[in-house]
Amino acid sequence: MNALVKKLLHVCITVPDVDKALKFYCDVLGFESTFETRTDEADGPLLGFSEDEISIYAHHVLTAGADARHATEINLIEYTKPATIEGNGPYELMNQVGITRLAMLVLDCQEAFEKIKGYEGVEVVCPPKDIVIRKPDGNQTMSWFSFKDPYGVFITIAEPPKA
Repeated sequence: MNALVKKLLHVCITVPDVDKALKFYCDVLGFESTFETRTDEADGPLLGFSEDEISIYAHHVLTAGADARHATEINLIEYTKPATIEGNGPYELMNQVGITRLAMLVLDCQEAFEKIKGYEGVEVVCPPKDIVIRKPDGNQTMSWFSFKDPYGVFITIAEPPKA
């Protein structure tokens, strides 16, 4: 069977201040902006709004050095008209319908934890721990930790499995 979807193109994270979000996603997590969009003529219905035109400011970010043809980007987007609604974060409970968590792979979980935990506004939800992955061909162990970014987005960091 030929797959309809060929690639996950990007994931949107709505933030109240794109420039501030860029500092965290680029300076701490190591992404780089691949392009910026600033427009007062974005297609409202296409982006889920009832208005015909809305205003946005966005940056698409990608893991530094990654090939955009094969990697999934994150679209950090600030709605300027209508303005981004700020509340207590994207979800109060993780068992709500919708995209509730973003997971990222790193080479060294402990090193990533040390860099992320001290950033202003970050809330560590679970420090690094080893998780056993049970597979038919043998168990593997992965180190994981979870945190909320400065805007409350729930993110899990994991390193590749160890046999």
